[in-house]
Amino acid sequence: WNQAELLVTGRNEVDLRLLREMTVYENPFSESHPTIRLFWEMMEEFTPAERSMMIKFAWSRDRLPLTAADFSSKFKITRLFSNNPNQAFPQAHTCFFTIDVPEYTDLEAMTQRCRYAIEHCTSIDNDGAAGDFQVEEDDEE
Repeated sequence: WNQAELLVTGRNEVDLRLLREMTVYENPFSESHPTIRLFWEMMEEFTPAERSMMIKFAWSRDRLPLTAADFSSKFKITRLFSNNPNQAFPQAHTCFFTIDVPEYTDLEAMTQRCRYAIEHCTSIDNDGAAGDFQVEEDDEE
């Protein structure tokens, strides 16, 4: 039973080695870019729960597939342009397993902004609050 559950739902803990292997970067980011090095340092320091929250923020799932072959798409990190990157927040595109990250230069600023995002930005459509519109009922039958 445990094996079947594992195959269906994945592991509880985020496998950072597998996530790194399945990550691509959009220019100017690369594995060696200072902001990306900070990102992986932050992920290493995150608790298992925070790692799962980051995956959920980026993908609307809190677990990774078991193997690289099971991924439907790679995790993508792109640059979010900001005049003050250490004050900006990351943005997620859950349909594409992509996050836009400002070019943070400080681990503390990155960690603080990412923690806020993963803890407070968990709803894809915010239960319709973003639209603030009324749907007209058709009284004709």
